Amino acid sequence: MHPLLKSWKHVLQYLSVWTVLGAMLGFMLAVAGHFNLAETVAITAPITIALAVVCLSAWFVARSSPPGSISAWRVRFRMGIAAMFASAVVLAFAHVLAKALNVVFPGLEARFLPAVPVLGGMCWLLYLLSITLHHLWIAMERSKRAELLSRESELKALKAQVNPHFLFNSLNSISALTSVDPARARDMCIRLSDFLRNSLRLGERVSIPFAEELALLTTYLEVEQVRFGQRLRIAQDFDSGCADCDVPPLLVQPLVENAIKHGIATLVDGGEIALTGRRNGQNLRVVVENPFDPDAPATRRTGFGLVSVRNRLEARYGGAARLQIEVGDKTYRVILSLPCGGKEPEHA
Repeated sequence: MHPLLKSWKHVLQYLSVWTVLGAMLGFMLAVAGHFNLAETVAITAPITIALAVVCLSAWFVARSSPPGSISAWRVRFRMGIAAMFASAVVLAFAHVLAKALNVVFPGLEARFLPAVPVLGGMCWLLYLLSITLHHLWIAMERSKRAELLSRESELKALKAQVNPHFLFNSLNSISALTSVDPARARDMCIRLSDFLRNSLRLGERVSIPFAEELALLTTYLEVEQVRFGQRLRIAQDFDSGCADCDVPPLLVQPLVENAIKHGIATLVDGGEIALTGRRNGQNLRVVVENPFDPDAPATRRTGFGLVSVRNRLEARYGGAARLQIEVGDKTYRVILSLPCGGKEPEHA
């Protein structure tokens, strides 16, 4: 099926274009055949409809010989042959139509003969134009598919890096605890096992509801709570509508991990990480805010967490999503904004 026929919107747009082309064709036929207004409308309207239908076949001609698949001269040859055949079909229809209308408009068939070359030339040019436009359409569709496949491949590669990175950091924490508090190290191993099991299960999916992302984040925070104890405090404030948003898995956890590693860990008394989420129609905004010690020694950082999230957003949403960073005197804030693919929240 022609892709135009899959949408009524596209069909109406196609017909509107042919209405303009039909008016131009009618003017040229009227001049060549000396038709009055009634005769022009009677013969031009059916011919325009026939030509519009015939030009749909240009899609299949363009698909059978896209530029680059064969030599340029073969493409032009096939286009020329197809245009000649389409013109012959329309001209044959026009001759039958003129003969039938001769009963209503005496002498029309004879006056139509001088207009035949004009009609044949117009049919040939319009069909060639139609093939060219379909070639451009096919090229654009292929470009979009190639870009989508490229983004999906990049996204899969980035997702594959998240779990190993987190596991490396967690194992370092467990190693540090084994010598000072074996019981806490054992508890952390158990909770880490739960987190990895859930993250591997959810990581296989392209998108998950934000509610599941928060549940995964809670499991992660339980792991870190064993490590930091009362030094790590969490405040959460999420709109109920956020739960149904579809987001990439493991998107918020790296932001919280960054807040703990470069914020809470630098403070002797620890601090509170504030997590807020707001949904505005089909947009989701998540803010992760944490205190930090500006005078603390600089930690060795690769910036993997924020870079990973930013790259995943770019690969998945392009320019429709963004990651902003705001640094105050003693406060670090990360603002995540992205399209929400879930259903609209219900309002009372």
